[in-house]
Amino acid sequence: MTDGDLELVEIVASWVVTLPAVIAIIVGDERRLRGEELGRAWPPSSRDAAIFGLWNMGVHPLCVLVHFARTRRSVRGVLLGLGWLAAVVAAGVGAELAAAALVGWAGL
Repeated sequence: MTDGDLELVEIVASWVVTLPAVIAIIVGDERRLRGEELGRAWPPSSRDAAIFGLWNMGVHPLCVLVHFARTRRSVRGVLLGLGWLAAVVAAGVGAELAAAALVGWAGL
């Protein structure tokens, strides 16, 4: 396996983990929102378009930060968003490392 092939495997492994995580975090949080915070959340079609658009640019985890900052409009919201963003990025890096280790272990 060439370095380019390994990089592709790592990217796909990261997407497999981070894209569902971003969706689960945002949709799960939207279900708990009430009142004004819920009113500031993205409509479903806009939310999906934002995630898809940023996924195409490779920065879809930023949707988590934007979601929390947009709905909370406070320092607490930004900090929550940064925390969830860090968790998503860490999960993505973990998936990339696991994929690389698996490829190495399999001797591909």
